[in-house]
Amino acid sequence: MATLIDAPAFTADEVYEIQATDAVEGAAAGASFGGIGLSNQPHQQLANRTAFLKQRQDTNITNIGALLAFMGKFTGSLQTNGYLEIPIADINRGSVIAVIQWGFYQYNANIGGGDTEITLTWPVPFPNLCLWANATPARNPSKTAPDLNEWVPEIVQFTAANASIELNNIPVGQSSTYVYGFYWLAIGF
Repeated sequence: MATLIDAPAFTADEVYEIQATDAVEGAAAGASFGGIGLSNQPHQQLANRTAFLKQRQDTNITNIGALLAFMGKFTGSLQTNGYLEIPIADINRGSVIAVIQWGFYQYNANIGGGDTEITLTWPVPFPNLCLWANATPARNPSKTAPDLNEWVPEIVQFTAANASIELNNIPVGQSSTYVYGFYWLAIGF
């Protein structure tokens, strides 16, 4: 039994409509439509469209798999102290995972004069290095006016694993049981 050999192709409005006056013509040497015959022409055109659509579907399935794998590389934790890992193609470093981390450090202690240094550990260590880090002071939301116990966090040093933060400008002799802290943000890869 002979079969039509499909060739992936799609052209709109191409399927031949057999007319009432058309004679039945099968495949043969010298038959119309390149030897497949008038009666086989619409079947050939539909087979070609089917092959074309199948080819596109196979490509789509492959691309969807690649996209799902790519999306799987986006990981993170949307917590108060959280992080987000984003795969990127860095123009200088090639394929890397960018890491953005953030959080809040609650400093709840009686503070009395002088600077205080703390170590802040990132939620996840940066695989290579921390490129940038910043800290912004936060006041207790219940406080509506300064209480002479203000301080400013300053990042002294940061590594792939942590940062050293110095709390500056604490007035001598002042103490407070109010909750103070700072928000921080770090970026690396």
